[in-house]
Amino acid sequence: MKKTVVITGISGTLGSALGKVYLQQGAHVVGVTRQLDFQGEGYSELCISPQETIEDAQKLFSYDPDVVILNAGQIETEVGEGGVPLVELVESMNRVNYTWPAVVAVEAARHKRDRPLDVIAIGSIADGSPSCFGPVYHSGKIALHYYFSGVGPIVYYSSDKMIRLRLYRPGVIAGPLAWAPVNRLNEKAYKIRENRVNSAPSADHVAETIVNWIERSKQWVGTYDEPFSFKIFKYIFALFPNEFYRLQLLGWPRGSKFVKPAEK
Repeated sequence: MKKTVVITGISGTLGSALGKVYLQQGAHVVGVTRQLDFQGEGYSELCISPQETIEDAQKLFSYDPDVVILNAGQIETEVGEGGVPLVELVESMNRVNYTWPAVVAVEAARHKRDRPLDVIAIGSIADGSPSCFGPVYHSGKIALHYYFSGVGPIVYYSSDKMIRLRLYRPGVIAGPLAWAPVNRLNEKAYKIRENRVNSAPSADHVAETIVNWIERSKQWVGTYDEPFSFKIFKYIFALFPNEFYRLQLLGWPRGSKFVKPAEK
């Protein structure tokens, strides 16, 4: 029986790459996008969906999938005066990056299964700790990670071990979106970001790694490659939250292009 894989964010760099890998493996790939006139690659069948409501979530499961990959995401491509997050982006990003996957996860639990179903949320290594240079994105990924880790066991046992809510945490992927966080950085911090972007793996390579993890690993949470600095900040955030906040207060005037020299 041919496997059916539903992938949200099929119009994105990683979504398209994931679809291509599954197509090469002979799967029927349902690509989900919000774009009404989208024409791209990486899918057998296209599903146009705003990806907002319970009804939208129900539509995903109407395809009777074996795997659902919640890959659609959004990052801060614009910031307001002083680097303050834009209200409209806060609302939109929280809905796309956290609320929508959470709704899909709960809707998955309502479906009686006679064969296993994997619901994979694409998170980020940015979920390890918040950052004043990408606060909305980081907080959304943290919420996603917490939610799947908390709700996953409930769904697993309520479905007689047929439904697994899993999470995969990639890092920077080569492409134009990798540069989005620089909109708060000064020249010095920009160079640090430049080093990470220039050494980032391709979407095709990351997609192959993710699919291999989905199909062959028994892990609930997978991580592509987490820099040592991310691990350190993650542990400080978890163990010493007040000190971590102080680090953010020190980091903002040193790395932000919005702080005047006299304020540093």
